[in-house]
Amino acid sequence: MSQSNSFVRRHTLLVAMALVLAVWTLAPASEAVAQETQETQETQDATNEQFIELLRQDIQADKIALMTVALQLTNEQGEKFWPVYREYQVELSAIGDGRIKLIKDYAANYETMTEEKAAELSKTSFGLQEKRISLLKKTHKKVSKEIGPILATRFAQVENQLLLLIDLQIASEMPLIK
Repeated sequence: MSQSNSFVRRHTLLVAMALVLAVWTLAPASEAVAQETQETQETQDATNEQFIELLRQDIQADKIALMTVALQLTNEQGEKFWPVYREYQVELSAIGDGRIKLIKDYAANYETMTEEKAAELSKTSFGLQEKRISLLKKTHKKVSKEIGPILATRFAQVENQLLLLIDLQIASEMPLIK
């Protein structure tokens, strides 16, 4: 089991580091970047979007590898689990889109933050957190019905740990509100 724990730790760190790079590309622009032309900025935005999408695909692949090692499913269990997991990932990705939009909104308003904008950003952030927890609970229930409560709880533990690591990496790169 120590070999699989080492694998999980190594891949978890890779996922976390990749997310830091994604958030870094969304950080508030420096003065030099702010002076770029609109066309150059649009090109950069498109490049950032492509990078984020590739990064998300890599993270998804790493999560699948980690989940495979952690759950150690039989073929029969896997046939039941993976369709539920794919459905979960699609819904989680939509929540992730909301988080990316929120980070971009925060970055765009960082220098000129108003009380109203801060309240709006907080409300959106709490809403996204609630959606994610609700989705994890819903998926845990489905997985529990398909392959049993023990494996469903293990799934929820691993997923929660990965989400916490991702959140920690994002939070560590986000400057505190002024």
